[in-house]
Amino acid sequence: MELKQLIDLFEKNFLEYARLIRKIGENNSRESSIQSLSKLKIHIRELANLEEEIVELRLKKILKEEHPYLPTIDVQTIQNNSSYQNQPFLEICNHFLKQKKEVLKMLYSLPAENWNRTGVHEREGHIAFKEFIRRMTEKDKQILGDFKSSLESH
Repeated sequence: MELKQLIDLFEKNFLEYARLIRKIGENNSRESSIQSLSKLKIHIRELANLEEEIVELRLKKILKEEHPYLPTIDVQTIQNNSSYQNQPFLEICNHFLKQKKEVLKMLYSLPAENWNRTGVHEREGHIAFKEFIRRMTEKDKQILGDFKSSLESH
């Protein structure tokens, strides 16, 4: 996949997150969707935590260091140490969207040669920056599909 396509997909996902989060806010008062919304809220908290871990300890590390070691992400530990546990949902949503927007800005300004920089993943060996972004866009697409289904069913 070409870099422009990858950036476009990332941006499309970002815009869809913003749209769905806005929709969650609008549906927040409807009794019939409270259970579904609380699940989505938990999921967004988890995403904000993971996004921080991925951006700070993966993407930025690859760009700053030569073939840095990238340990496996322990999702449970991240969730247990969450800095978003007691924050209001709207703040978490805004922070998550800000995280995504910052990555998007970084992608637009990143020189082409930096997309091939690699980190050494604990389990997978050398992985390029571009591959991390591709995986992020694929995972975001899957998550957005799940969000849409949840919202439409209520």
